[in-house]
Amino acid sequence: MKQRRFVLLVSVLFVMSKAAGAHHSFAGVYDGAQLVTVSGVVTEFKFVNPHAMMSVNVTDPSGKVAKWTIEFDGRLALTEGGWTADTLKPKEHVTVTGNPVRADTGTQRLFFRRLTKSDGTELVRYQDQRFKNVEEERRQRASQRNLSK
Repeated sequence: MKQRRFVLLVSVLFVMSKAAGAHHSFAGVYDGAQLVTVSGVVTEFKFVNPHAMMSVNVTDPSGKVAKWTIEFDGRLALTEGGWTADTLKPKEHVTVTGNPVRADTGTQRLFFRRLTKSDGTELVRYQDQRFKNVEEERRQRASQRNLSK
């Protein structure tokens, strides 16, 4: 009986891991080595899971308007960073820096890293900021350990 439970548990965990892996990976969609910056006017901000999305109309030097899609982390991750559904509003001018899509599909799409609003407010990806904070805490603890030796 114990062996059957174990096999069942392993099977369930395997299926769950495959389901989690079915969600697209960042590396398969976006180029993490490149950053692109665009400026434009927000037309829509969807504060949803699994990923918040924003549409921005970007006008090029010739006057042609292109619609860019900006993908964010999910609602929970954004909420942890202090975001709300009203953080970004239609008709607001923004400058967004992010990772572009990998394939040359003609798709104008970025994964959000940093955004500056017209009033100068800067929003950064919460996970990136949290990682920097953790690394700084580690450096400080290591420095204190070295001083106490």
